[in-house]
Amino acid sequence: GRIHQFNFTIERQVKDIGIRLSYVGSRNKGINYSLAVNKPEPSLIPFTAARRPWQQFTAATYFRNNGEQKFNAMTVELNRRVGSLTFNGHWSLASNYDRTLNLENPYAPLFWERDTFTPRQRVVVNAVWEIPVGRGRKVLSNAPRAMDYALGGWQLYWIGYFETGQFLGPTFTGADPSNTNTVGGRPDRVCNGNLPPGQRDVRRWFDASCFTLPPAGRFGNSGSNVLEGPGYNMQHVSLAKRVNITERWKFTLTAAATNLANHPNFAKPSANISAPGSVGVISNLREGGRSRRIELRGRIDF
Repeated sequence: GRIHQFNFTIERQVKDIGIRLSYVGSRNKGINYSLAVNKPEPSLIPFTAARRPWQQFTAATYFRNNGEQKFNAMTVELNRRVGSLTFNGHWSLASNYDRTLNLENPYAPLFWERDTFTPRQRVVVNAVWEIPVGRGRKVLSNAPRAMDYALGGWQLYWIGYFETGQFLGPTFTGADPSNTNTVGGRPDRVCNGNLPPGQRDVRRWFDASCFTLPPAGRFGNSGSNVLEGPGYNMQHVSLAKRVNITERWKFTLTAAATNLANHPNFAKPSANISAPGSVGVISNLREGGRSRRIELRGRIDF
């Protein structure tokens, strides 16, 4: 295989803020993938083993190396590293497509399909604020030592992640409409299926009526990842203070909160249209999307 990567960047400083605008792209060719080739062509004729291309084998796999992938992204980055505030923020707009995701029909051409793990938009913010209170700072710069121990020298840290949803595709089970001994697969898509953001709910994340069982004699026409799942919002905040006990001994006290807003980050909904009781329903949290947790930590350095 071959990987071609390229990028273009423009940078500009406006007062204390650095701005970077970047385009990042890649083209991958010669990707390896496997294809189940011992299937008859889709038809209205019921499946029998005699219709297989190689009747003496139950299955046969052929390995190809003509897969392709293309990635494009635009990123805006802001930096501020002056004074008491250090700030870094990224916003990315990306698309990632692959031609090895829809391999149900070995007789069909390769289709460009959206990658499931690449969100359309992503924002990452990282900030550190040296709170200007205590000796040598703007507020209480001449504070007594006891007051400085209590109020001075604190740092506030914030790391925030915001993402639009990852993608998923509808499926069906329990039927072989193509008559190729392929039970289940992709349904037919008769309308968009993605609900407006204001209508999405954990009990009905997408419109399941937009997907139906394929008619007899062919595979479904739905793409692999045509539905957008729930977004991601995770905010981590910590407050820390370091105290010099002696020249050698130092103590750091940290109060840390993960998912400070206690925002629920949901996993993808069930997308099997053959299970009407659960299709479109979200029943789990996304991995890493745990509820708020607050920790108090102490550390001694010497």
